[in-house]
Amino acid sequence: MTNRITSQMIQDECNWIGPGLPATAILLALTAPGVLASDYPSSDYLLSDSETRDAWKGHGVSFGLGYTSEPMFNIVGGEKLGGTYADNIALEFGFDLERILGIPATNLVIKGSKRDGTSVSERFVAPSEGGNQFTVQELYGGQNVKLVDVRFNTLLLDERLMLSYGRLTANSDFLSSPLNCQFINNSYCGNPKPVFLQNPFTFTSYPLATWGALARYDTPSRVWTLQAAVYDGDPTGKGGDPASPDHNQHGTSWGVGNNGVTMVGELHYHVNRDSDTALPGTYKVGGYYMTGDFLDVASTDNSTTTGSAMGWVMADQMLYREKPGADRGLWGFGSLVFSFTNDTNPMPWYVSAGLVYEGLFEARPRDTTGVAISSGWFGDEVNVARTAEGLPEKDYEAVIELNHQFVLGRGISIQPDIQYIIRPAGTGDIDNAFLIGARVSVNF
Repeated sequence: MTNRITSQMIQDECNWIGPGLPATAILLALTAPGVLASDYPSSDYLLSDSETRDAWKGHGVSFGLGYTSEPMFNIVGGEKLGGTYADNIALEFGFDLERILGIPATNLVIKGSKRDGTSVSERFVAPSEGGNQFTVQELYGGQNVKLVDVRFNTLLLDERLMLSYGRLTANSDFLSSPLNCQFINNSYCGNPKPVFLQNPFTFTSYPLATWGALARYDTPSRVWTLQAAVYDGDPTGKGGDPASPDHNQHGTSWGVGNNGVTMVGELHYHVNRDSDTALPGTYKVGGYYMTGDFLDVASTDNSTTTGSAMGWVMADQMLYREKPGADRGLWGFGSLVFSFTNDTNPMPWYVSAGLVYEGLFEARPRDTTGVAISSGWFGDEVNVARTAEGLPEKDYEAVIELNHQFVLGRGISIQPDIQYIIRPAGTGDIDNAFLIGARVSVNF
């Protein structure tokens, strides 16, 4: 294997590091791969013994440790005033199996997570509804110790074909953009939220993995990328029973599930992918079909129906570059998610759009500034059940978020953040909520 940084290597790093590195720098790296003097520069890591880390990597072993916390406070509106924090400790090991065992062009990635804290959405914004739909802190969910990916990656055809297999997280592979996690609200980070709302939970997201296999192919021109995957459709062991508890709380239940499979496909079109002068961009269209049983959202007795399908269109496009070869500049992004089976998908329509500027201030070239808006619409089927239960109908929920990430160096960043939640939980009975907080990240 060569030392060239591939798109999957960068995506793997982004998945565990999260917001600690500027998303726009990652996107530029994807469009113009290069070779670094050290893979662990002191500017990006608190424990900056790069010689030791590079020596270990020379023997085929890499490792990383990251900590992220998201304290957020509801200061106006919602149902109660107050705040909480949620945090995540991320651990990752990488093994170059060509160097270690002589297995050509193959690496193994193992990830673990430890989450703590509580949800400001559930406790303060909309407790009467169990929280607003687009939760304010994306680090809330799976608050315990979890084994995440145990993933083999094999690169073939001059690294244009990648095969991944093992314990995978679907949201690492599909409907994904490094720009999403400039933002803290779970409407954006790590992926648009509607694809995760089926019951039982099936389209897996960090920190929950499931058995899967994926193939990703770049055309020789590197203008087009085609990828497809199949995942076990029962990652939590519910067997298609919406009322069943989670049987895989720590990610260590490795049996094959009993709720069908999830089949996913995505096509990417790359603009100016290898240019350091023109403006790069990536445009994606994709979708999934789940063969298992899911809650019929119009029912009041946990009745199920078979099959669930959603599709999406998304784009990342650099809009302005300060000078040729520079990372500094403005990116725009947007996504549209839609349902083909409204009886299993409570939110059949979702849109988002935003801007991220890296190096807005000349004295701080690595800082990133972001503003975004998203909205999701609940389906008529959801309101059939709510009306039968005497609950108010749901219409839509929207989020506006603004933040600025101060990259302080040595792996430390602080990101003040404000969010405005419109129609929390979608009912119109809860006052719009205004929240302030921050994301604090340390990459060791």
